[in-house]
Amino acid sequence: MSKKKNNWGLLIVFAILLAAAGANALIKSSKGERTFRKDIIEFQANDIKKISIFPKNSGNRNVDVFLKDTVWKLKFDGKMFAADQEMIKGIADELANMTPERLVANKRELWKDYDITDSLGVKVVIYGNKNDKTEITLGRFTYNQATRKPTTYVRVNTEKEVYAVEGYLSMTFNREINSLRDKNIFRGNQNDLTQISFNYPADSSFTLTKQDNKWSLNGVPVDSTRMAGYLTTVSYLVGSDFRDDFIPASVTSESYKIILTGNNIKPIEIKAYRDAIGTVINSSENSTSYFSGDKGALFLRIFQGRNSFFGAKKRE
Repeated sequence: MSKKKNNWGLLIVFAILLAAAGANALIKSSKGERTFRKDIIEFQANDIKKISIFPKNSGNRNVDVFLKDTVWKLKFDGKMFAADQEMIKGIADELANMTPERLVANKRELWKDYDITDSLGVKVVIYGNKNDKTEITLGRFTYNQATRKPTTYVRVNTEKEVYAVEGYLSMTFNREINSLRDKNIFRGNQNDLTQISFNYPADSSFTLTKQDNKWSLNGVPVDSTRMAGYLTTVSYLVGSDFRDDFIPASVTSESYKIILTGNNIKPIEIKAYRDAIGTVINSSENSTSYFSGDKGALFLRIFQGRNSFFGAKKRE
């Protein structure tokens, strides 16, 4: 065998040994320092069944959001509330899609620099199928003026590493309870409405009816501009101030009621009550929630008089 062939043989052996050494180093590294995380949580959005949120300075009082028969519910201080479905779905998506952009710290003593300690951060516990869970702490957020990108610092609570994640996550979760509740009174397509019945006290009731795309009040054509404005209002009604202190049993009957009927929707009843504080609004669409009718002139926007549907000439 020539000297040249021997040299080639030695090079091949050396290459094999070098590759083996590199593989051993990789194995050693994987057994030593933790590698960079691909995801913060391992659940898909559809796998999330419950989210427990511990806001800052909450004294360990948590807000629980959980799925019950495919509907998100909210529990706080032993009370159950209807949750804002779209908001909670958005939160679940945001949690599932959290991706670390970079590692910013890997020592416990550095946590305070990112507001990621138990006292400074917002703790969130995410539950998946079979009660599997991941607990995270959300720290402070920053905003890069140059890139116009917000960043939140996150730590998985079984680990010491702190990661930078895109988004205003700490603001999303560090909010007051009512912002997570269902504020809907009625949301629908105004083109589907065909009849609106107004049941008022003192024989002042009336009915608006649509026929051949034209609205009339007890058979008398109404002003199309005024009617269009009212339909825009009534087809998207949300409350802004909950009246959890209101006791329905304390009021013998509602003072005002409208019934919305139409195509592709079930009849919706919106009721107004009066108590010592003011007016209270409730709807069959969100039957467990009561709203102030005075806040934002909600009562006046819903329960209008018959003259408001006619032009100036008719009103005279």
